[in-house]
Amino acid sequence: MTKYIDFSPKHDILIANGDGTYSRMDEPYFRSELIAPNTWKVLSSGDYSYLVVGDGVGISIDCGYGAGNIREYLESLCGVPVPYVTNTHDHFDHSANNAYFDMAFLNEKAKEFGTIPYASFAGIDFPRDYPVTIIHDGDFIPLNGRELQAFSIPDHAPSSMMYLDRKERILFSGDEIMPMGKSLNGGLKSWIENLEKINEHRDEFDVLYGGGGRLEKKFFDAFLECARYAWGHEGELLPPPTPRKPRFTHEDPEGLGRTVYDRRMPHPGDSASYPDEPETLRENLRRVEYAGTSIVYDLSRKFD
Repeated sequence: MTKYIDFSPKHDILIANGDGTYSRMDEPYFRSELIAPNTWKVLSSGDYSYLVVGDGVGISIDCGYGAGNIREYLESLCGVPVPYVTNTHDHFDHSANNAYFDMAFLNEKAKEFGTIPYASFAGIDFPRDYPVTIIHDGDFIPLNGRELQAFSIPDHAPSSMMYLDRKERILFSGDEIMPMGKSLNGGLKSWIENLEKINEHRDEFDVLYGGGGRLEKKFFDAFLECARYAWGHEGELLPPPTPRKPRFTHEDPEGLGRTVYDRRMPHPGDSASYPDEPETLRENLRRVEYAGTSIVYDLSRKFD
């Protein structure tokens, strides 16, 4: 188990916090909210993580990419050991700090691509040799009285998993379902099949929690309705992009020209990449709006 990941090479970079304050990138920062009995939403940097506690033991669903030992923070929250972590997908803002835990429950793709740093983290050593237990679609993660069932739903990333907590009736959905609609990386057929698989358990959860926070169950229903509708309606050609200023940029509050990142939003220039990703041609992209949401898909990959 790693005790300390050294962020000091990024000491001169600032992070803009949601309350208008600024922190240095190597400064540990944790905020939490109790969202259900023995369940916390946790912010370090990047997307939200979740602490789920069973009988005398806890697991972290994702772990952010912020400075500081997140495991120690989680244990201070709940008062019991938190030796385990699982990732909703391999992206670095969800898997960077896996090495703080004794065991990571991951699928094969998450093991292959997890904890690969984004460009803005160059110069920091993130261990990738942590112990892993491979999980598969439908498997249960044992948590002493509070099992989590894992469901493979790859699209946002090849490794994407959702976790169903029947005890507190929560679906931990990662980044696959977001309020701004869906832009598919894979095929429309596969996406519908994966949503239908989750829909078989619709009566077993009341709310979704993912990388962006809480979503009402109606968002899942809307995504499924929109995907079903898109199967029979080609949609409109995606219009060309319009020029705009770089996203999520902040000015140095002291005018010293330092780099400033947003605590919640992606760092400019960062992205995940996978070998042999199929090329997406803009002329193949179609957009369908239905049920209060939208979906963008590659017409040439509809049956994938």
